[in-house]
Amino acid sequence: MPITDAEMELFHQHVDAAPGMLALDAGCGTGHWSRRLAAAGLGVLAMDVSPTALAMAMAMAMARWQGSGPHLMYAQHDFVDRSVPASLQPGTFDLIMCRNTLPYLDRERFLVDAGRWLTPKGQLHLTVPLVKPGALPPPRWARGLTPEQIRNLGAGWRSRTDYPLDASHVCVVLSGYADAPAT
Repeated sequence: MPITDAEMELFHQHVDAAPGMLALDAGCGTGHWSRRLAAAGLGVLAMDVSPTALAMAMAMAMARWQGSGPHLMYAQHDFVDRSVPASLQPGTFDLIMCRNTLPYLDRERFLVDAGRWLTPKGQLHLTVPLVKPGALPPPRWARGLTPEQIRNLGAGWRSRTDYPLDASHVCVVLSGYADAPAT
């Protein structure tokens, strides 16, 4: 799902993202966020479990000349896997993006890991599809979280901001993870 200009505007209203920062796009898919962030001057590590999605992301980056070169790197990683690659070290990232991916992960583990991977002033930006209570379960490929599950996100974080993206998505911005490494 491409990133709209309205989504980018809302993102910039709620997140401190600036050229020179280092970002992780967790579950990057075909790389829409990755390319936008790299084009804005952020260094981006874009990771996804799917080699097919990563190949498409790299092809799109090369075709459009957006974010190609040193500002954007792609790597395959399964965030559900128990191993953590060397590129995901404590205190590394200023920003972590997780767009439409959180419902497929072990939420609690990912939030703890993301908190550790962020710098002390880093921010975690989650875009989460909503599942209305009482609605039919979505297909496996279209998972989401209920409003109650979204309200329960963020234990152990000092700051939280929520904002609606559209009728079917909410964004949650977390910062100040309590167990983050001191620098």
